[in-house]
Amino acid sequence: MTQLFRSERTFQVWHYTAAHRDRLLLRATRDQADQQRIDLYVEGVRGVLLEPLYRGIVIREGTPEEVREVESVYGIPVTSEPVHLHVIGEDRMRGFIVGGPLQRHEDRGGFRDPSHFGPVPGTP
Repeated sequence: MTQLFRSERTFQVWHYTAAHRDRLLLRATRDQADQQRIDLYVEGVRGVLLEPLYRGIVIREGTPEEVREVESVYGIPVTSEPVHLHVIGEDRMRGFIVGGPLQRHEDRGGFRDPSHFGPVPGTP
């Protein structure tokens, strides 16, 4: 079980589109002047189970048992395609993203500034 990302910051589902390469953006905005804005991005999303807001977040690779659960309970193929199961939650699954690799970018961007990952339709 490999941890991909950990932060005590608040992240929210900033945007998800089922069109335009099935992209998902989670964002922690700059709440203080000395903070960086953090964007977490996954392209090629096949399925998600997310809360709208996470106060502190751990994202890790899914275990083989979690892969079987996502495939059998939610019907989302993980092993038959070259995709990743990104599990949210350190010791239990609080959500998941099935898709391409998890990408991260930090910058000094403002609340409404476009993401480093390019324009996502429907977002400023």
